Amino acid sequence: MQKKALFGILFVSVLILGVAASGCISGEKTSTGTTGQSDSTATGKVVELEFWHGIEAPENQKVLEELVRKFEAEHPNIKIKLVNYGAQDKAVPKIMAAAQAGTPPDLVWLNPAQTGFFAEAGVLAPVEDFIKNDPSFNKEDIYEGLWELGTYKGKIYTAPFDTNNLAIYYNKELFREAGLDPEAYMGKALSWDEFRELAKKLTKDKDGDGEIDQYGFMVPFGRLEWTVWTWEVFLWSAGGELLSEDQSKPTFASDAGVKALQYWVDLVYKDKVAKLSEPNAGYKLDDFFAGRVAMTINGPWNYPVLKEQGWLDKTGVMLMPYDKRIATNIGGENLFIFKTTPEREQAAWEFAKFVMSPEFQVTWALKTGYLPVCKSALEDPEYKKFLEENPFIKIYVENLQYGKARPPVPQYPDMSAAIGEAIEAALLQKKDPATALKEAQAKVEPLFKS
Repeated sequence: MQKKALFGILFVSVLILGVAASGCISGEKTSTGTTGQSDSTATGKVVELEFWHGIEAPENQKVLEELVRKFEAEHPNIKIKLVNYGAQDKAVPKIMAAAQAGTPPDLVWLNPAQTGFFAEAGVLAPVEDFIKNDPSFNKEDIYEGLWELGTYKGKIYTAPFDTNNLAIYYNKELFREAGLDPEAYMGKALSWDEFRELAKKLTKDKDGDGEIDQYGFMVPFGRLEWTVWTWEVFLWSAGGELLSEDQSKPTFASDAGVKALQYWVDLVYKDKVAKLSEPNAGYKLDDFFAGRVAMTINGPWNYPVLKEQGWLDKTGVMLMPYDKRIATNIGGENLFIFKTTPEREQAAWEFAKFVMSPEFQVTWALKTGYLPVCKSALEDPEYKKFLEENPFIKIYVENLQYGKARPPVPQYPDMSAAIGEAIEAALLQKKDPATALKEAQAKVEPLFKS
């Protein structure tokens, strides 16, 4: 059955009720091995690990570097080399090539939808094996739904690093110029029709030259994962699913899928209230900051960027527009531990435990805008105060209750690529949405029969 990220409800209930939770990690420093201590700790030998990630914001990279140095200070026998692999959309071939060459990274920061792909390839050291052998680790402190995202065929392969979801950024000043009260839209969910009408009010030819200078919305354009990830929200909102309930066949070319893609096409060409993003760059904020678009899809991870550039107070957040139901896509990344040597794998697990601890999660959440993966982080006084003072982030926390997630099946990368090609063709008006999606579905159906 396709994973339903209902852990958001639990997440919000813990926040509201203030349920006390124990820490992710106990005070002990024992390892997952049956000996209770890694070879490096016993011998004093320094283990050097490579950690590949695709964190783009310089501010967030700096936070990660600081936390890694903190871990190294607490674990002097483990050193971590950070390697930025670039765009996450293009990372999987690089990672697999390294694994097939026998030189995989020890740790990889990657979206959990890739779990099944790498698990099926047999290149991962399953996280579940470490958990079973490590009494110091409190698995229950991590949201159950996040474990599900890293699970393939009933076994946990990858560990949650952080989590987030999608919503709509809007420019409060442009709302005021259009005679709208921006505060009235904070945390609000509009229907597709209401969103279209709002975008019309925000679309303007400011200099009277017959050309639109300010669009109401920006539609993500391209064929890579960002575009697909954002479109999946509209698919789910229209009542559709990526896969059948038993995950045995793709179903995204349903009437709901066609309706979702047609909505994007109409916003651009029929209603003329949206512009296309740069190819495969729908996550960039250049057009938003420049006032060329009033609304765009984004997540909480740009909190430090907005704060640094003086945009936090000028940016509102509303939920994703809905058709039949409110939806969002649960994002964030997991830690993938690759098969290397028992010594290096053990050291990688020690770092994974640190990442899932409130010590890491609270700092990461406060400084990056990502949402914590462990319940105990919500009990931290500093984080509680942070949420009270930052409605921008609190809206994303509450939005988790509407979340669904990409299925961690091995066919997902190929399915995403096919959907991306279909979206691109439709947005370029080379194919109508129905034809584009049906051809994409026919292309990936054989993958589910093998």
